[in-house]
Amino acid sequence: MPQNYTITEIPGKTNLRVATTDTTTPEDGGVKSPEWMIKIDDMLKSEVENFNDYCELFGWYGESSRLTTGDISNQLFTSATLKHSDLVIIIPNGGYGAQLETKMNLGIPLNEVQVVRLGNVKSTKVKLQVIDYTLCRIQSFQQQLDRLVICLNISAKTNTVFVYDVNGNNKGQMVNRVDYAKNTAE
Repeated sequence: MPQNYTITEIPGKTNLRVATTDTTTPEDGGVKSPEWMIKIDDMLKSEVENFNDYCELFGWYGESSRLTTGDISNQLFTSATLKHSDLVIIIPNGGYGAQLETKMNLGIPLNEVQVVRLGNVKSTKVKLQVIDYTLCRIQSFQQQLDRLVICLNISAKTNTVFVYDVNGNNKGQMVNRVDYAKNTAE
């Protein structure tokens, strides 16, 4: 399920460039599932089997960093602050758009935002990667025709990558967890 991507500049005060799915690529005539999907609390809907409470994710950007100083004693002290950029997501405009904008206006956090990368293993749709973001606050809401560009401040992130061998057998998973509010990682 190879996808083509293009870099899209997001207008507004952020001046951000985000990788998005390239819709100008000719279709092969077959039915394809999106490579990237997103779940936001219980707001979204799709017809993709086993992902009915998700929608397609056209593009997204998030950056983790660890701010350190020149302290030579140990970088695991308070000089090593864990930080995440605003999470920028690009999703189709739908009935949930007004709900998301209302949550931003009222300062109500999103409890769960889950980004999923799908793939085909042995002709079966599987999760290749799952990134869970918790306690997310909407920083900005932008409508661009039939797409919504939403910037989220996140409190915690869990990144799970599922590992498959060359024969398509599941060999387990690798997990990384960060709580930016508590400055802890595992």
